[in-house]
Amino acid sequence: MPNFVKLQQMTTKNITKNYDFIDTMRFIAMIGIVMEHSSPFLGLKLNTLHDQIIQTVALQFIKFGTIVFFILAGFLIGDKFNEYTTKQYLGRRLRTTFKPWIFWVTIFIILFYIDECVRYFKGSDSLGFTDPIAYLLDRIHFIVVQTSFWFIINFMLCITILLVFRKYMYKITFGVILGILSLFYSVNLYYDWIPTGHTTALLGFVFYLWLGVILHKYFNEFISWINKQSFLLIAGAVLITFVISCAETINLIQLGSNDSGNTLRFSNIIFSLVSFLFLYKYCNFSVIEKLKPRSMTFGIHLLHHILIIIFLPMLLRPMKIVYAHQSAWSLFFLQFAIFILIYATTYAIVYFIGKSEKWKWTVGQ
Repeated sequence: MPNFVKLQQMTTKNITKNYDFIDTMRFIAMIGIVMEHSSPFLGLKLNTLHDQIIQTVALQFIKFGTIVFFILAGFLIGDKFNEYTTKQYLGRRLRTTFKPWIFWVTIFIILFYIDECVRYFKGSDSLGFTDPIAYLLDRIHFIVVQTSFWFIINFMLCITILLVFRKYMYKITFGVILGILSLFYSVNLYYDWIPTGHTTALLGFVFYLWLGVILHKYFNEFISWINKQSFLLIAGAVLITFVISCAETINLIQLGSNDSGNTLRFSNIIFSLVSFLFLYKYCNFSVIEKLKPRSMTFGIHLLHHILIIIFLPMLLRPMKIVYAHQSAWSLFFLQFAIFILIYATTYAIVYFIGKSEKWKWTVGQ
């Protein structure tokens, strides 16, 4: 009996230690998300196959972030199920997540209006003054639908769906239904039945949240399985799925798709899941813990797109850097330079806000 108790304590200790992977993986996933959002390739339509390949490779290798985030969030939900009722959990999420979201959306809108004021007093056309209501609604739509702020709305919707169907949570049939909903958006990329943007795929990400809940339930079995897998196998799977994802993107470009890099492409789903395995097993770097990922990641998510939309153009304009006029290779290297600038600046702002007892709640601390 003493040996059994000792073994049980060791197992519990190992599992608790392995939970640290969440902070590390969220930190790495956020790096990918910030780099994608700040990439000069984003939204550009390049004409030659050579340029399209460079663009695709530059964007695809960081494309795992969103799905990985949902899986990790689902894991945490599974961890909290026994501690909170549905009402308690949603209430807690609204306080800790939605309140900072509202604050920064408001700041975003204020900054847009400041920009409009500058335009107006310089004699340029300003919708913010000629039709302020229309401008306000347009900016709210832009922020909620076309920037990283969509994630919180979609995330809260996904959580609500899971909790409403809580009694079916661990049913495979429920997971299959959610998986089919996600794959619908994959197929829709080729038929355009509904708008294809991943930010409008309101039901497309619930499956990955559910997958995280299932991962939590069977975490011991997952650890046992992943420990048996070789580096060659997992790294090979990442490389193969990366190439296939690039190929699908190029194919969608050739078909004239307006959303060829959609997160819910079937090939990117597989790439993201395989990347999750690789990150879990090989990227639990202790140095990341020194960067305080648990307290920094949410704030970085909230602020980085404000810097990209509002402040980055102020820097690029005097330097006369116009993305459409640059070569594909110039854009490739520019992507990394801009990412370093945006990430470092956002990190510094979140860090100093976190030092303030009065304002640290705005960055989730």
